[in-house]
Amino acid sequence: IDQAIALSYTTKNDEETRCTFCPNNCSRTFIDTATPDGKTSRYISGFSCEKGTVESLDALKRLQKDRNKLKKAYPNLVEYESKLLFSDFFQGAPLPDASTLVDAVDVTVESGPLAKILGPKVTRKKVKRPFQRSSRAAAERRASIRIGIPRALNIWSTAPFFRTYLQTLGIARENVVFSDETSEELWLEGGKYGSVDPCFPAKVAQAHIHHLLFHGQDHKGHRPLDYIFFPCITHLTSPLRQTMDSAACPIVAGTPNVMKAAFTKEIDFFARHGVTYLDPAVTFHERHLLERQLFECFGPRLDVTRDESDFAVAQAFSAMAELDRIMEDKGKAILEAAERDDTIALLMIGRPYHLDPGLNHGIMDEFQILGYPILSVRSLPKDPLWLARYFADDLARGTIDDVLAIGDVWPENYSANSAMKVWAARFAARHPNVALLDLSSFKCGHDAPTYGIIDKIVSTAGVPYSALHDIDANKPSGSIKIRVKTYAYTLQRHAERLADLAHKRDELAFRLDEKRVQLLELKARSHGPRLDPALAAELAAARERMRAYESRLAERQQKAPPPNLVQLGALKIARAPNILTTFTEMSP
Repeated sequence: IDQAIALSYTTKNDEETRCTFCPNNCSRTFIDTATPDGKTSRYISGFSCEKGTVESLDALKRLQKDRNKLKKAYPNLVEYESKLLFSDFFQGAPLPDASTLVDAVDVTVESGPLAKILGPKVTRKKVKRPFQRSSRAAAERRASIRIGIPRALNIWSTAPFFRTYLQTLGIARENVVFSDETSEELWLEGGKYGSVDPCFPAKVAQAHIHHLLFHGQDHKGHRPLDYIFFPCITHLTSPLRQTMDSAACPIVAGTPNVMKAAFTKEIDFFARHGVTYLDPAVTFHERHLLERQLFECFGPRLDVTRDESDFAVAQAFSAMAELDRIMEDKGKAILEAAERDDTIALLMIGRPYHLDPGLNHGIMDEFQILGYPILSVRSLPKDPLWLARYFADDLARGTIDDVLAIGDVWPENYSANSAMKVWAARFAARHPNVALLDLSSFKCGHDAPTYGIIDKIVSTAGVPYSALHDIDANKPSGSIKIRVKTYAYTLQRHAERLADLAHKRDELAFRLDEKRVQLLELKARSHGPRLDPALAAELAAARERMRAYESRLAERQQKAPPPNLVQLGALKIARAPNILTTFTEMSP
């Protein structure tokens, strides 16, 4: 205490102390302290992120290295999915030869005197016919065509579909070009073509098209793009059942048309760069309609047959199924590990474009380095058999008759992405080791109806929950850090409750086994020297469980901090025994 009273310090706040490791240029204060025995320390205040805690570039590199080690220890499936979506992970089958026989339907329409009254007679007959292939010259021309796709909006959930479709038709892998991830630099350079909608994910689409127009051709020296493909996706696929519809947000669906107007109203930038802009309406909800829509768009431009286009659609759906399998396998492993180890996994519920680090502002990374594995909505297993144990009470009460239905909490479930958010929140409410982080962009009309629904679900179940509902182009690093640390404290308390419940369950099981062993030993003595083998096996198993519990208990006690230790994150301060005694004596 005397040394603390005699502590001296000096402060410095000028341009020399300003942080220059990011564009924020935070004004920092250096506080240098000295104790009577000559020990000195420096404390830094005023920074908005961890970069401000260091003074040199070497120290920053060491800090980043430590962060990367923590990120590797705790998987982030939001980041993983964002990379996987735009990688060439699926190896599809090549187009069949012209000699390959395929199933088809031969349709004949007969007209006669009664056709005007009863309508024409339509006859459908299943037949086998050769697969129709385009010419060799057309295939060679397709190999050199380059197509750019903006990395925006619902492309964040359908990119593997369109990549596989185009590559199956013969577009070279390197000629399917996606724009870069959203960044402040990309937005500042390309976000200048005008927009009246407050939705930033829709507004930033213009920056992605600008990037493809002005930078799509300088990627590894390749020639300029031939097409920019930005489809108006009106409906999406959904694993949910008993839904009213699977519609996409109308703002998102209409943005490709708006972008066409923005880039052609005063100057036709597409014509200037020799690029054809394609914005067809497509629906993933009706397979046959989607096949027709894609063939009408690409058939004449790529000189492909209907058979080739339909085969490419089938391969594209296989790629999406493989994406779901990969992500669900990884999500299932994290969930089962969290349940086994009584830890917490953090589930990010958002729209597909919130996988974009430029739109989610890297918030998941902050939780990842605090020791929480991150789940995405797609990574949640959708297998009804696996889900049944979490929804057993709902099924028994008759609240739902399907684990993938949400009609009881949201009857008007017309929006595919919003419905997935509601279902994911419900899953988190049933899983004891899942916490929620809800992301929504500024003025999101399709998310707004779900706010109250999700809040009711999580409040009823007591799920740890944090919502960031007004994310925009601005990245308030300081505010985000405060929100992250506040929510992290809640998660830490929840983890302690889970650990306490686990210890109590273990102790209860130990006491039951202890009593069971006593009763079995009495029963064994009553049988005399000839012990029943089944009874002996049961007694041995109970004793083994007791030994395992005692071993775990000893391990926990060994890891437990001493009673005179205060731990604040990674900082540990030993309290002096006399101070501890003084506090004890003062306690009532």
